[in-house]
Amino acid sequence: MTNLWIAIPDSCLIDSQSILDKSYKISQISRACSIFCVSRIIVYHDRSVKTENMDKQIIKTILEYLDTPPYLRKKIYPKMWILKHAGTLPPIKSPHHITSIEMNKIKDGDVRFGFALKQNGSSYVDVGLEKLIRYKGSQLGKKVLVRIIKDPQLVAEDISKDKVNGYWGYDVQFADSLSAILADTKNALLMTSVEGASFTKHVDILMNKIRASRNFVVIFGSPKLGLRKILESENKKISSADNFLNMFPLQGTQTVRLEEAILGTLSIINNYLHA
Repeated sequence: MTNLWIAIPDSCLIDSQSILDKSYKISQISRACSIFCVSRIIVYHDRSVKTENMDKQIIKTILEYLDTPPYLRKKIYPKMWILKHAGTLPPIKSPHHITSIEMNKIKDGDVRFGFALKQNGSSYVDVGLEKLIRYKGSQLGKKVLVRIIKDPQLVAEDISKDKVNGYWGYDVQFADSLSAILADTKNALLMTSVEGASFTKHVDILMNKIRASRNFVVIFGSPKLGLRKILESENKKISSADNFLNMFPLQGTQTVRLEEAILGTLSIINNYLHA
């Protein structure tokens, strides 16, 4: 099955003044991505506007915090001003946000997120049980996805998301520019814009590209400028081969906010991906 990714600019918080406003906007993006099983959020550098230096880190930190199971958050994230309002944000409640349970209820082959650490010279992982369990891996000091084996005591080993059924959240990555994302010809792309052609008129061509690709990336512009202008700031132009499409024809508002565009676009796409 094709992986669904989105790409948003690091200028996406330019219209949000306070850390509270920024936190709430990021939580809306996180919720939308989790609802529609987005597996990667790419934050690309927008050269068309001047952004606050800390915004990239705010975006990444809050997105990753919200995707982290609640039983691990205090272990991974120290108190910091970026997460000042994190406790008031709507929870994600994705399938991997499993609650803490008793040791005797763990089954052989269960998969959980954990935090790997060294203790008394041995490797352990905290997976939300009453105590730590032995860890057969090397990613110490990190959030890890592990499979738990009864051997006969509980032991955890690393496992990748693509080896596990179901949705296991998203990861967050940075990209140097919009054109860097467009340069990866292995991925199917959808560039969203009010200036684009009608989505419904080009959906068959797009779906054929998606079926032939491992990853499908939906790209969004900033609150100030659309993708055409952002690309022009990199001395590039929209190609006729790009899927430059309008997802909201005859929109009743002057603009569609980024968080609204993500939720609406993914909702439309979801119907075609799972038809």
